[in-house]
Amino acid sequence: MYERAFGTDWRTISDEEAIRRMYALGVSTALGAPNSSEFERIRRQANTAYGRSVLQLSFEEGKQRVARNRGEFDSKEDLWDALVDEAQTPSTTGRADVGIRKPTDNQGVPDAVGRIDVLDVQRDDFGRIRLPDFLRRE
Repeated sequence: MYERAFGTDWRTISDEEAIRRMYALGVSTALGAPNSSEFERIRRQANTAYGRSVLQLSFEEGKQRVARNRGEFDSKEDLWDALVDEAQTPSTTGRADVGIRKPTDNQGVPDAVGRIDVLDVQRDDFGRIRLPDFLRRE
């Protein structure tokens, strides 16, 4: 399933793409089609322990979604199509969302494992040493 939807012929991928692929690998693993070599290959893309933990969370989220929604679908393919955002993969089928509530952004990445804006660099040079906005009193 995973290889057909995403392919494995990449050299480097962005952080967001790695998170998306790990989620899909979690879904694929829970459906009985694990791909341990791709799992390790994506995991090696993370430069920090934090990055690896985010990837692991995304993988686990995919497995948990399968466990929660397994009874709602007749086949593994239907479950795969419902949980993995097909619109963002190279092999788009045009399938509409089938009604599972997925807390995701427009790239299909679960919000719980997406990047947070606190880590983004501020615009001016002094922004790095100032107290963050969310810690200031109004």
